[in-house]
Amino acid sequence: MSKSRFSPKEILIPTVVLLVICVVASALLAGTNMLTKDKIAAINAQTKADAMQTVMPDAVSFGDGVTATDFLEYSPALDADGNIIGYAFTSVVTGYGGEVQVMIGVNTDGSVNKVTIVAADDETPGLGQNVKKDSFLDRFTGKTGELTVVKNAASADSEIQAVTSATITSKAVTKAVNASTEYFNTNLAEGGNANG
Repeated sequence: MSKSRFSPKEILIPTVVLLVICVVASALLAGTNMLTKDKIAAINAQTKADAMQTVMPDAVSFGDGVTATDFLEYSPALDADGNIIGYAFTSVVTGYGGEVQVMIGVNTDGSVNKVTIVAADDETPGLGQNVKKDSFLDRFTGKTGELTVVKNAASADSEIQAVTSATITSKAVTKAVNASTEYFNTNLAEGGNANG
């Protein structure tokens, strides 16, 4: 029985080739990241600004963002004179498939002005992603206080009917809204500090 031996050359050449391929691929990925990171950051900032304007359309501008909790931040919505007319809250919660980023407009009386979904890409298309539809999001407008999710038609003002076959995602969005209004009522209502 003969043993097959590899010469150092037979081992070294494939190893060097693989090393060169890895170095080139890494350099290309790093270069692509450097070229696109500013553009991606600008797109994300614009998406957030658009969502803030959607939930607080009467705002002329927005104050600096403030971190409220580990999954909640807000920016004061300002009128032309710089007066606070409400707050745009951003919340990242866990839905059925992954993170759901929700933007919530809260008026100075503590009522929900409007809700929009900034991102729910990991939710199931045709089911969980239906929380992006106005037919669901409009259910939050004007609501105050703690809201609960129900599967059937809402029978009380504090109830939100879930999107069909998407109860977990519906609960995630409702959690984001509840966190926003609760934070507003505890920290910002009646002369609370707009900067946390």
